[in-house]
Formats: sequence, structure tokens, C-alpha cells
Amino acid sequence: MGFDLGVQVTLVAHQTIVYGLDPAARSRLNAVLFVGMFIGMAAGAGLGGLLFSQWGWPAVTALATATACAALGVRLWRSRISPAYAPHQK
Repeated sequence: MGFDLGVQVTLVAHQTIVYGLDPAARSRLNAVLFVGMFIGMAAGAGLGGLLFSQWGWPAVTALATATACAALGVRLWRSRISPAYAPHQK
């Protein structure tokens, strides 16, 4: 349940960003967001299943940890090169 909640919160946050970009292109941008989410989740499920069948849960958790660290690295790198990606501060 906690994982599903995290996915939903992330999805709402990303939709908020997408809806703020160009009101005239909301449906197209939303389609790109959902297609990207689908491809990422399908690839993760496929790779996770392959890793599980070969090496078990340790490999699956290593994949999850690696992808989470990669996402954090992208976020930190992008916020460093462009203030537009930095969290808003008051």
C-alpha cells in the first residue's frame, strides 16, 4: 500500500508540473507523461522478473535501490545546472 501511495503522489506531482507548462498542450503532454510512466514500469517489471528468476530478491532490491539513486542523482544534477528545477524556497 505504501508503494502505491508513493506512485500516486508522484503521479499527481508530475501532472501538476505538466499542467503548468502549456495549457494548450495539456492532453499531449499528459499523454507523453503516461506513455513514459508505462514504458518505465513495464521495463522495471520485466527486468525485475528477470533478475528475480536468476538471482532472487537481493538482485531485485539492488535494482530498486540503483534506480532510486539514479533518479535522485538526475534531480540533484538538474537542480544544480538550472535553478528552474530546484525546489522552491521561500
